[in-house]
Amino acid sequence: MIGPGVMEIPSKGWGAVETVIWQQKINLEKLGHKVDILNKKGLLAALNSKPREYDLVHLHYDDFSKLWVILSKLLCFPLIITSHYGYGAWPKKWHWRYHIISWWMRKAPGLLVLSTEIRETIKHLGYKGWIEVNPNGVEIEEIRFADTANKDAIYLGKIEVRKQQAVIADKLNSAYINMDFVGPLVDKSFKANGKNTNYLGTWTRDEVHNKLTDYKCLVLISDGEAHALVIAEALSAGLSLVISKEAAANLDLSKPFIRIVDIEKDNIAEIIKGACAENTSYRKDIRKYAETFDWAKIAKQYEIIASEYLRYNKNNTK
Repeated sequence: MIGPGVMEIPSKGWGAVETVIWQQKINLEKLGHKVDILNKKGLLAALNSKPREYDLVHLHYDDFSKLWVILSKLLCFPLIITSHYGYGAWPKKWHWRYHIISWWMRKAPGLLVLSTEIRETIKHLGYKGWIEVNPNGVEIEEIRFADTANKDAIYLGKIEVRKQQAVIADKLNSAYINMDFVGPLVDKSFKANGKNTNYLGTWTRDEVHNKLTDYKCLVLISDGEAHALVIAEALSAGLSLVISKEAAANLDLSKPFIRIVDIEKDNIAEIIKGACAENTSYRKDIRKYAETFDWAKIAKQYEIIASEYLRYNKNNTK
């Protein structure tokens, strides 16, 4: 399993991808598999990891696609790639570098993507190899759950243009709903008023697990997400969701505690207020629904999918 390179795995802080990699490892090991993580950059580290000795190599960091695609072809080992790029399903929003990354990904023998929307996009772009969907999981039992919450809404995520916290804060600064913003501050245009909108800084992984359930509603009105880990974490903590359609991958939108909003057309404050008002009556159902993304289930799905890929790879490399 290949990570981002010289980053903290498992993450004690913000790294969602690092958390996914670690949880994938420990849950596959519970199923009896041996999983090693390579968290170093470069050709020498790749060669020293002896990828031919593994049944499967799974690359989680798409920036390294070129190197690992070439090595998989030269050394003949099974490779799958997962991209965590938020705009993966929307090529019109891609950064120019991702066009190059995606080109190399589409040379890979196998892709394991985070949503059906990403799968359809990649197939539409001409990919003919093996491709399947496996969502991110959540360590549900590690997340504290309370039957009631005493705080309104939280916007938990890196504060960046893609996630649109600056726009939402501006809409709510004169409204009647209280919202806390948590995450590394990248978008310098973001402003909270310190009254009904507050910036709380960055939480550790333990703080996310313990504090999230104090809120009634998670807001994520992003204009691009692959499969946001924070949504599964919020569901595990019993929160209702007010999210954009771009953040709704893998969710059952018939659930009454999930509200899809249009940032241009909808009264965001009123919708968040309604979600908060109804949250107490749904919290146990929300926690139950979160089991859809429990790592025990996601890892079992991964095991089945990986076996299917290995059969495919064997039949297509004879």
